[in-house]
Amino acid sequence: MGSAFEAAEGGGYVDDAATALSQGSHVYVSPEVTDASALQAQLAAQVGADSIGVAVFSDNAALEASAGDIVPRLAEQTGYDTIVVAVGDDLAAGSSVLERGQAMEIANTAQTNPGGVDAALAQTVTEVQAATDDAGAGGGGGDTGVILVVAISAAAVLAAVGGTIAVVRARRRKGAGRAGLPDPIRRHVANLRSLAGAYGQVGATGNAAAAQTGTEIAAIAEHVEELFARLDRQSGSAQRGLAAGELDGTLGRLTAALDRDYLLDILTHPHLWDDPDERVAEVRDAVSAVSEDLVRNIRQVNARRGVHFQVSLDGLVGRRSELQEWERAFKTASDDANPPA
Repeated sequence: MGSAFEAAEGGGYVDDAATALSQGSHVYVSPEVTDASALQAQLAAQVGADSIGVAVFSDNAALEASAGDIVPRLAEQTGYDTIVVAVGDDLAAGSSVLERGQAMEIANTAQTNPGGVDAALAQTVTEVQAATDDAGAGGGGGDTGVILVVAISAAAVLAAVGGTIAVVRARRRKGAGRAGLPDPIRRHVANLRSLAGAYGQVGATGNAAAAQTGTEIAAIAEHVEELFARLDRQSGSAQRGLAAGELDGTLGRLTAALDRDYLLDILTHPHLWDDPDERVAEVRDAVSAVSEDLVRNIRQVNARRGVHFQVSLDGLVGRRSELQEWERAFKTASDDANPPA
């Protein structure tokens, strides 16, 4: 306990996090947290290049400050658009780019995740990313914004009910071009990031295949964002529309194959599936094919050539009846979320 009190007196917890986040690392996990390295890798893959800073501490950090107090301090020192903090089981979140009270709603919902604080953190990041896309965030740097600080501890909830909101100035950092994603593609990217976090959690238990797949999924999400960012800068609407139409189907099929009830379950419980090795190989090959095709597409945009998509994944879904059902379920959900005008 002596070291915990020393850190509290010296301000070490917040200072360590601020230093790490200011030096380009989007995620800081205190060494006192169980499986800190695995959690850091999982969250970093999920955050990608988005303007989100995440700091995770053990309960000992409460000797220095509450999660709600840490958020504005990190916002002032690092300049991320959004800050997410966990101190033990308590979460706090603040954002300069979301609507007033939106961070509170996201964090409150995530706090009920039965998977514990790690799952709640992954859920918070995913929903912040989706909400940031909806808000059209990622504008020019150098602006100032307002951080609405939300703590999920009982004391912070009471304070929020009483109308106490900490307001700080924060420098806006430009995002990675996510705001330019067409709606269907944005939802696929959000799903991919959520799945990357889920695979990372399984990988943290020692499942190397799940960990590697999670990293590959996060890379695909980054490739999609980069492709559309470059299309926005260098091409006309025809190329952008072509990319959106082609990738909507491909990413939908890939997401169905990567779903928690399919590949992730196969990797976790292979003995419960027929031909698990064949199924895993099919999906892993599809992941590699999509990733390679996206990189090829980015190079085509860079060379001012027409974008040509070679991977559709029709065969992957066609071989498995369960994947056909999941793809239909994803399409139905997407259609319900976006009814025709």
